[in-house]
Order: sequence, then structure tokens, then C-alpha cells
Amino acid sequence: MWHKDANHCPLCGAVLVLAEIGGRERQRCSSCAFVLYLNPAAAALGVVLNASSEVLLVRRKLQPYRGFWALPAGYQEIDETPSQAVVREIREESGVEARVLGLLDVLFVPDDPRKPANVSVFLCQEGGGRLSPGDEESEVGWFSLGALPDPIGFDNYPRILRRLQAAERYPESPWDLLKRLLRQAQPPLEG
Repeated sequence: MWHKDANHCPLCGAVLVLAEIGGRERQRCSSCAFVLYLNPAAAALGVVLNASSEVLLVRRKLQPYRGFWALPAGYQEIDETPSQAVVREIREESGVEARVLGLLDVLFVPDDPRKPANVSVFLCQEGGGRLSPGDEESEVGWFSLGALPDPIGFDNYPRILRRLQAAERYPESPWDLLKRLLRQAQPPLEG
């Protein structure tokens, strides 16, 4: 539940009141020490590539963006890591089994009509399964980055897909830079 309109403490039932806490105005319980922090949800998104370097997209059946193509994504469950969430979402939405190769990005999505979210964007590799739309998808397919379908939903998706199309122009990753700095910082071996 999105708690932005909460009026009562979930611990003791007393009325929530506005108070300055941590330099911000927040709702707190008028009776106990509870503070209502409005935090974004956690979600995971998969950029799944097959052996032909095609990207997996799903066509949405539900709002928001019903009828639009999107990268498979969804909210993280309480008992799973972000990488487990993306593997589950990919399987549920497309029938594809995926292997996580690494984290590409973390995006803050403040304007999703359902709730704000921090979205972990993972690079994944196809690992089996059979293309089959999930309950909330009408179609699934593999697409060349040079021939993406239209329309693509959510503001983040065109931005992610455009970045994939231009991947060769990106500088080295922070991990590559870290490895190079660590190698440079190693003292020479004494002989």
C-alpha cells in the first residue's frame, strides 16, 4: 500500500501529526515514537540479450502503458534480492530463463503513477525457456537494437535502449577504472 495518505500509526493506532524530524517535515505518531518515512519501492529490470544480440521486449496488457513494448521488469518481493527479482520477473513475463551478468544502472523513477521506485537495471543473458507471454503481457519477442518496435513505454525504456544502441561509445566502467587504479597502487616486488 502506498502510505502517503496515512492518518493513523500502524503500531498503536494513534493519530499521525506533522513534525520536523531530521530537517524535514514528516508524519509521526502523536503517542509513540513511530515516524512514517515515505520510501520508494524497489524494482528490477532486465536487459536480456540472446546469442544474436537481440533484446527481449514484452508488450504490456495492463496500465500504465497498456499496448506498449517494454523491457521485462517488476517490483522486488520482500524475500528476494534484486537479481533474484529480475530473474523471476523475466520468467513470469516472457517464459525466458535468464542469467544475470551484472548491474548496469540504478534509476530513480519518481513519476510512476503506481509509486516512486528505485529500479535496478541488470544486464542478462538468455539461458533457456520458451517465449511465452505472462498473464500481464500480450506478446513477447526478440528485437534487434536497430529495429525496435513502436511504441516503447515508460520514460526509462527509450533511454536505456538508446544507451544500448550506443554502448561502444561509452567509457570504461567504474569497475574497470577501479581495477586499473588498484594495479597502479600495488608496490613493486622487491627482488
